[in-house]
Amino acid sequence: MIRGGRVAVIGSVNQDIVCEVARLPGPGETVLAAASRTNLGGKGSNQAVAAAKAGGAVQFIGRVGGDPASRSFRRSMTGAGVKTIGLRELPDGRTGTAYIAVAAGENQIVVDPGANFEWESDAELTAMTEAELLGAADVVVAQFEIPIRVVTWAASLARRFVLNAAPAVEFGDELLRLCDPLVVNEHELSAISGMATASREQAGAAARALCLRGARAVVATLGATGSVWVRRTAEPQVVEVVYQPAPQVVSVDSTGAGDAYVGALSSALAAELGLGEAVAFATAAASIAVRSAGTHTSYPTRAQIAAARTEVPPSCPMRLPVHS
Repeated sequence: MIRGGRVAVIGSVNQDIVCEVARLPGPGETVLAAASRTNLGGKGSNQAVAAAKAGGAVQFIGRVGGDPASRSFRRSMTGAGVKTIGLRELPDGRTGTAYIAVAAGENQIVVDPGANFEWESDAELTAMTEAELLGAADVVVAQFEIPIRVVTWAASLARRFVLNAAPAVEFGDELLRLCDPLVVNEHELSAISGMATASREQAGAAARALCLRGARAVVATLGATGSVWVRRTAEPQVVEVVYQPAPQVVSVDSTGAGDAYVGALSSALAAELGLGEAVAFATAAASIAVRSAGTHTSYPTRAQIAAARTEVPPSCPMRLPVHS
């Protein structure tokens, strides 16, 4: 059993409006929902709850509107074990909203960011409690559902910075060099690296290229296939590339499973686990999350992850062509 480490998550809070459909609609097509529900979501809040349930001591930093939903969200996060000193309400703002269609374990998502994109200047933030929370954390986690400027500010204060580069947007190598690790899925990996990622070997080569560009480590999630993680070694221009298979499970709802992975990974890193064991721990967490509907309610506890860890296949080194 791992000990709890301090995790600060800075990111988005959304009201998720989820519709369950028989199949995802095509362009211009309307489909009828069999059921719908409203959840607390946003990659930031999801990852904070996942990290707390996985055993981390979690502080959340974010922005919400002055609507009734924001107050229930604060209660929900507190109930999940997340401290919300850094969650500020903007009286004239609106809480972000995500519209999600779910079918056969897959999803489509459209996000209206609202208050998630309304932040103070860097100078103002540096004088606020948020700066102290980030500086005190063992691991700081961010995503791109808040402005890149705020992400970069947070990274500059972090002892160890985990960036989930989702959704994929352009960002400079200065931020890339602070990532330990950068966490992306295969689509984000392709967009950021400019390389093909259709196969495990291609994903490994693209992740390695990002390490050689400056990232301290990269974790690329490949859905049900598992993940590839890479890190620079002590020897210049040498990168370790490892494939981590995932256990085969029946996926009921993949919504937020990537956030369960990032939250568990960050909690494990804050507890000083090595990157390989942290990836295996996160793989176990995500394999549990996809087996039931919803986001926060599907996220496993540390004890549940530890039990599922035995189902995770062993990792194996990947030997890629030098110039792949």
